[in-house]
Amino acid sequence: LLTVDQIIYAMESAVIQWSRQVQAVLKRESSQPLLQGENSTPKVELEFWKSRAEDLEHIHNQLRTIKVRGLARLLDKLQSSYFPALQALCRDVGAALTEAQDIWTHLMPLSHHLEILESLEFPEVKPRLLPLLHVVCLIWAMCPSYRSPGRLTVLLREICNLLIQQASNYLSPEGFLRSEVEESQRKLRVAVNTLNFFKQMFQERREHLHTYFKENQEVKEWDFQSSLVFVRLDGFLGRLLMVQDLLKTALDFHKLEKLEFSGIRGSALSRQVQQMYDEFQEMYRVFTEASYDCLDPQNTEFENDVSEFHRRVEDLDRRLGSVFIQAFDDAPGLEHAFKLLDMAGKLLERPLIAQDASEKYLLLIQMFNKDLDTARVIYGQRVQEEAELGFAAVHKNMPTVAGGLRWAQELRQRIQGPFANFRRIAHA
Repeated sequence: LLTVDQIIYAMESAVIQWSRQVQAVLKRESSQPLLQGENSTPKVELEFWKSRAEDLEHIHNQLRTIKVRGLARLLDKLQSSYFPALQALCRDVGAALTEAQDIWTHLMPLSHHLEILESLEFPEVKPRLLPLLHVVCLIWAMCPSYRSPGRLTVLLREICNLLIQQASNYLSPEGFLRSEVEESQRKLRVAVNTLNFFKQMFQERREHLHTYFKENQEVKEWDFQSSLVFVRLDGFLGRLLMVQDLLKTALDFHKLEKLEFSGIRGSALSRQVQQMYDEFQEMYRVFTEASYDCLDPQNTEFENDVSEFHRRVEDLDRRLGSVFIQAFDDAPGLEHAFKLLDMAGKLLERPLIAQDASEKYLLLIQMFNKDLDTARVIYGQRVQEEAELGFAAVHKNMPTVAGGLRWAQELRQRIQGPFANFRRIAHA
């Protein structure tokens, strides 16, 4: 048989063991997956609080059994130093259970919005973001247990992770840079626009947070920094913009494939451009054949490749700018010069090329002035001819009045055509 001291020791040891086990449960936080580097989504948050409420309810029921209450009374009569610890343990479990049940009750409406969000294609997500944040604001205002910056930032970061996950699935990173450039650009615009819209809605709800509190209720603002919420989302957006710039460069240089120049040196310049296009294709092949995820902000290999790519593109830009200057100098007239500008298109907006081509825009004005002087001479000659002879030559088989009107229209068109082209130029 056990002695009294052995029985007391066994009971106190049980209390110590229970305290350790229960404290391990009480110390668990929903932020642990994020702190461990996992990109958890809001479902993890909801499952955590549901599981926590169930676990604490089981523990609470166990601590209320007849055996445990009998043990507590015995420790009390023996004036054991572990009786207050057992009382505190029961109080802590009861308080944690009430808190977990309150939080889970208020988080449940969020599950419906998350299910809708996950069921939609990413381009259809945007209209659902404001209702989602609306529920988050209601949780903040109506659930005091959840009204702490630490807990809310965890939920918001997990929502960001969900949006990143959906955007990444929509863009299909494994074959993204192998797809048609125009289609990839379109998808990128959708992704960037949607993610920025979420940030805008967050800021808007933050500014109107007071409207979610009752009149006699103290308003508690979101006094945490936005960077705590958007740290990963901003990194992902930065990577999308990097890829977007890469695609824009690719689309610009794809135009070189069909670029042909006229004039004295047209054939030689066209060969130079074709050579540059072949070089670019070889440079871009690094990305189309790469096995890494270009949309992963943690992937430094992609950043290194982009850095080397831009360094080599700068050299192409300088060479291309030199080619355009030579082609411009060979242009016989204003019409050919504008055709060259139209043919170059967006390439002339690239900084290094624009820097080289900028001084040539003044020549366009000088050429236009020359054409205006020519038109004025032609007009003066016709007026003088009519004054001296009483008539002026018109197109073959045309009456005098109709021929004169046609002549005036052609001269006006000769002036207005180039002038309309000037209006399309964005240069200062």
